[in-house]
Amino acid sequence: MTEQSTNEARRTGPKLSFILPLIGFLILAGFAAAALFATLSGSRNPAQLPSVLISKPAPATPVPLLDNGLGTLDLADFAGEPLLVNFFASWCAPCRAEAPALALLAEGVTVIGIAYKDKPADTSAFLTQFGNPFSAIGVDRDGRLGFAWGVYGVPESYVIGSDGTVLLRHAGPIDRRVLDEVVMPAIKDAR
Repeated sequence: MTEQSTNEARRTGPKLSFILPLIGFLILAGFAAAALFATLSGSRNPAQLPSVLISKPAPATPVPLLDNGLGTLDLADFAGEPLLVNFFASWCAPCRAEAPALALLAEGVTVIGIAYKDKPADTSAFLTQFGNPFSAIGVDRDGRLGFAWGVYGVPESYVIGSDGTVLLRHAGPIDRRVLDEVVMPAIKDAR
């Protein structure tokens, strides 16, 4: 093998070893960007990750209330009426986007908030800035309640029937379209 052919082989070798990982990275980045866009736009299919809680009683794990931590949030206090349980956090951008839809929903339906892995002071500042549509707010600082519900991210909402049964799980922000086409029909069926 001549010195020239050895140099040519060296020049082509590193190019291929650089290009293949780059192509793999770009493909993964494309999938991640598509998933992020679907989450932020609210177009993600809530059936994508089905909940094992559908048609089962909502978890009864008590959590402290946001208001100075006095008392605990118990969904049994809201028995007899359909309601929406919304897991949210102050650090969650899609949670900010869904605030107007939750305020609209709260005009006719009880909406319970669960501050997921958030500091109470940050949650209070979030509610001051974006409004408080919640009838009660529980604090799930360590994520145990979220684990019991099967929450994998925020925002995530559950429609609970008047008998305490989970009827619907919606992953992602609630906007006007989701409110009209997904959440309200589930609430009407619950009544």
